[in-house]
Amino acid sequence: MKSIEELHHEANNLRQAKKYVDAIPLYEKLWTETGDQYDGAGLLHCLRKSGDFEKAIPLAGELIKKYPTFDWTKNESIWTLINGKLIKLNENSSLEDVLAVASEIMNLKPEGLAAKKVVFKVLKSAKAADKWDIVSEWADKLDPETLSTTPMTDARGREGWSDQSLWYNYKYNSLIEQNKSEEVLQCIDQIIERFPKQRKFFLRLKALALHKTEKLAKAEECYKELCNVRNPDWWLLHEYARVINAQGEKKAALKLMCQAANSNTKLELMVTLFHEMGLLFKEIGEKEIARAHFVLSSLIRQEHGWSIPRIISDSMTELNKEIGNEDIPTSIKDAISLCRKEWENIIGISSISIQRKPKRGLIGRVQLGSSERPFCFILGDRKESFFCFKSDLPADIRDGDIVSFTALPSFDRKKNCESWKAINIKIST
Repeated sequence: MKSIEELHHEANNLRQAKKYVDAIPLYEKLWTETGDQYDGAGLLHCLRKSGDFEKAIPLAGELIKKYPTFDWTKNESIWTLINGKLIKLNENSSLEDVLAVASEIMNLKPEGLAAKKVVFKVLKSAKAADKWDIVSEWADKLDPETLSTTPMTDARGREGWSDQSLWYNYKYNSLIEQNKSEEVLQCIDQIIERFPKQRKFFLRLKALALHKTEKLAKAEECYKELCNVRNPDWWLLHEYARVINAQGEKKAALKLMCQAANSNTKLELMVTLFHEMGLLFKEIGEKEIARAHFVLSSLIRQEHGWSIPRIISDSMTELNKEIGNEDIPTSIKDAISLCRKEWENIIGISSISIQRKPKRGLIGRVQLGSSERPFCFILGDRKESFFCFKSDLPADIRDGDIVSFTALPSFDRKKNCESWKAINIKIST
């Protein structure tokens, strides 16, 4: 029969050689006979690494009670709970279930990677549940300056968010949702500069914070930059429209909403947009098309088993009394067909820009404007202004330089009119 010392030696060698399954019987024998903290920790390590959480989880609880200050035991127990319980919770798990496991782990005071995994699991679940107070509370359990700034990569090697940028995204969203936008505005510009690849998302948070604090003109500037691209996201157009509407420009807001609705095919994502469009159409006196949007939103909600807000049902009842019950769309297909015709009619003017021919061989003077803005303008010899992105300018350009360029048809959403965008910009000699 092998001595305890010989069993220790053999078990440790097998563990270090990553032969965990072979080491388990030896550690089980040692743990039964000695009850030693090292033998218990070694056994838990091998059970965890071999994926036997049915045995590992109760052992972790036993070891924590018996050796609460032993670091190896504590760390093994933390990772056993992370791998055996927390990670096994899927995206459909309730926030309550996630919090229960996460709190159990956090009571063991995890550090570094372990703490990050636990906190980010809660942040993701709490965000999905719209529990922004919980997002804020759990974000504060990490110091963002200790998180990695190295972008994560997907299977194709494409770079994405870093742990630190993701933390700021969670934290600032939670502050805005809790009406603490002023805190966001105090430091958002620094974060935008720190994470240029996520500029779009943090600039959007700045725009939301400005809107929440009723700094509408500045919010509009942010959204104008965000939406001044070839195919702006529909949800950004929707938020942009809200800012425009808050300034009393209802028709301009409706046009942006129509662009948003017309650029996305996933109707279930736009039920709020549709009912807001209905309210705007109702305000400007377009009662039938207003009702069509309320009906569209209602039918989509019914199809998905969602409740219908009182404001929608009350608005439809009111409109039916005013214009009668005739010609009410009875299906999503009929409602979307009716609404889409109106969208295309309203945004039709912007499609004219596509038919205009580019202007080539133009000469103008560069007006760089504020260094914080990623865009500027070129003033033509006929005092015509041409929009351009600073990234399209020559590297050694200076304010006031004379340049040659080509102008492409564009559309100024702020002024609600056709415009021009400068490309192929070269310093004139």
